[in-house]
Amino acid sequence: MTHLTMHEPTGGGDPVVDLSSAPLPTKKTLDMRRNLPFQFTRFLAFNSRIMRMVIKGHH
Repeated sequence: MTHLTMHEPTGGGDPVVDLSSAPLPTKKTLDMRRNLPFQFTRFLAFNSRIMRMVIKGHH
């Protein structure tokens, strides 16, 4: 597990997280994020899971 360091900006305000060592997405990941049919399928799957939870909660 990586350790995130917090830096305080010189002018004050909100702390900043150093993400310079965070992994970058692969080409496959970026392609899937831009793929509308794949995103629509994920949207339907997510909404059906949420609706199942809502329906089970009302019994």
